[in-house]
Amino acid sequence: MLRKVEFGAAAVVTLLILYLSVRFFIHAGPLWRDEVNTINLATQPTYSDILSLLDRDSSPLLHPILVRLWSQVGWADPDLAMRFLGWLVALAMIATLWMNARVLGIQPPLLTLALFGAHAVTLRAVGSLRPYGLGALFMLLAYGAIWKLVSSPRAATFVYAATMAVLAVQTLYQNAILLLALCAAALVVLGLRRDWKGMALTLATGGAAAVSLLPYAGIVARSQGWRPLTQTDSGLRLVLTRWAEVFADASPRLLEVWVVLVVAGVAAATALLGVPSLTRDAPPARARVLFAVLATTFGVALYLAFMTVTDRYPHPWHFLSMIGLVALGLEVVFAHTRGLRWARAGLTVAVLVVLLPLSTVGVTARNTNVDLIATYVENAARPGDLIVVNPWFVGVSFKRYYRGDVAWMTLPPIEDLQIHRYDLLKERMVSPAPLAPVYDAIGRTLQSGHRVWLVGGLGFVPPGQVPVQLPPPQGAMERWRSTPYQIGWSAEAGYFVQTHAAGWWGVEIPLDQPIDPRSAKLVLGVYD
Repeated sequence: MLRKVEFGAAAVVTLLILYLSVRFFIHAGPLWRDEVNTINLATQPTYSDILSLLDRDSSPLLHPILVRLWSQVGWADPDLAMRFLGWLVALAMIATLWMNARVLGIQPPLLTLALFGAHAVTLRAVGSLRPYGLGALFMLLAYGAIWKLVSSPRAATFVYAATMAVLAVQTLYQNAILLLALCAAALVVLGLRRDWKGMALTLATGGAAAVSLLPYAGIVARSQGWRPLTQTDSGLRLVLTRWAEVFADASPRLLEVWVVLVVAGVAAATALLGVPSLTRDAPPARARVLFAVLATTFGVALYLAFMTVTDRYPHPWHFLSMIGLVALGLEVVFAHTRGLRWARAGLTVAVLVVLLPLSTVGVTARNTNVDLIATYVENAARPGDLIVVNPWFVGVSFKRYYRGDVAWMTLPPIEDLQIHRYDLLKERMVSPAPLAPVYDAIGRTLQSGHRVWLVGGLGFVPPGQVPVQLPPPQGAMERWRSTPYQIGWSAEAGYFVQTHAAGWWGVEIPLDQPIDPRSAKLVLGVYD
């Protein structure tokens, strides 16, 4: 009876995930700037060109190659084609959850489907044209593959585990942290069994993944010339706060469900692993639980430390693989605890009751409205007008969708907008007059009686005040941050417009759906 209930519930959740992934495919709309960055990188004239620019992106070569091959099919609508690719990755993710459940002996995958598969962060990341969804998929495949190696250490399982491990780190650099956790968990289980062959094969699996990353050493080293500009001095407190927000999708009720699941999981795992010690003859189910508990514990600790040390601002997609890791760990514990099998089904329902409304709204948000603004100014701007895009990185997506003849520039001016050129931004930061070209262009446009169209907004100062002009950064570059300069430049440009324009008004761009918070809704203003 229970098994039928579990499979029936899992089938329903799977259909709901398919429904939500289709809704994202329909509603996501145009590519937002990070996605435009990806497709522009992937479609460089040659593979050598891609390699030459790879130090200015945040992922290895595998995903750009996939996007490149997909784009060469000759799609009539490139944006729709990329959305379809994301939907195919979503289908592969669902299949992966079911396959892992079979490998780990936890069929059906109730909690992983609900907690991870139906989560809005998962649905949006997997369906987007960025490597995070594919990276999470390979990370989960590596989880199942390494467990297969633990349970049956032989040549075939080693080849499979090594392949999945390499694919995981070749999609996302940070997957190396979680792969380290998986290998460490496997080594502990195998060490308790004194399975030296299995330990050697596990070390070889991790070693294969590490060796595959060696060609990127120079690329990562070159990226340090600009990467500090994107860092935020986040600290552990912010990382933990964002972790809780992302896992719970900013819902206190869902956070309560996670707490209940974790507390029950810890209690169950403690009871299961308390006695007797795990020897060579220990039941396989208890070995799976130990592996899952260790993989989750090591993975969470190492990944949070990594996010804190690297000072990366913790965006939702950075936690995607970790959501899958924790959900899978809880699934293993609940599925192997006889007294919690019914609780697993009940908690799955509770998760869906809370999560489904959040995910339904989350997948209907538009990625950006930059295409609508680009179309508006394309029709409204007249020869002699000027379009200024602020901040500069919005220019990456504006360039993709703007088809007009009126001149436009970013604030500050960045000459190459195919991808995010933080190295060129660094040159503006050290310049004594970074906004001089913008002031000259705005001044000439206004003096000639034409209009300045502002995409993105400016930071106006109160009457009678003057914005503080930031000096070029000094000291160790590891402490340079671009955000204060972007805020300061916005205020300086706003003051220039305040003191030179005769009038200003905003333009309302109709929009019938919400904008994804990660890509703030852009505004459009006009100055004359």
